[in-house]
Amino acid sequence: MPPESITTHLRAPDGTQVATAKFEFDPGYVTITVRTTGLGQLTPGFHGLHIHSVGKCEPNSVAPTGGPPGDFLSAGGHYQAPGHTGEPESGDLTSLQVRKDGAALLVTTTDAFTKEDLVSGNKTAIIIHAGPDNFANIPPERYTQANGTPGPDAMTKSTGDAGKRVACGVIGSG
Repeated sequence: MPPESITTHLRAPDGTQVATAKFEFDPGYVTITVRTTGLGQLTPGFHGLHIHSVGKCEPNSVAPTGGPPGDFLSAGGHYQAPGHTGEPESGDLTSLQVRKDGAALLVTTTDAFTKEDLVSGNKTAIIIHAGPDNFANIPPERYTQANGTPGPDAMTKSTGDAGKRVACGVIGSG
């Protein structure tokens, strides 16, 4: 019997479909396959890929914590599974590498969350970011924050400095 699965369609702020993400749930882990659906919609290179804490994908929206509007900010920050408080965050996924022609395919696995985690409560969203994720890999002995503190700041730890949100899909909504 094949594993239970959910397929999510990720769309740009203008509604153009950019990619699909298929979540296949096996006992103890999930396999996630992300595939672009058209050429040239994403820039070549690495793109941060995360599960976000709220199942909303609204262009020009405000984050649940407030602040200025931006695309897909209503999806909140990176998802943390119940009882998990450390880093990497539960929603941190492997970066998506896009070829020169704009195509990409990523298959990755994680045991950081379950299907129930993703679709219960406020649901969750999967987001592709404009730039690469540094996974807060900022060695304190080599980098200093603007205030003089060594190592990554809170923003880097919470976002991976992956940039704007360029595609979003609510997990479990089709």
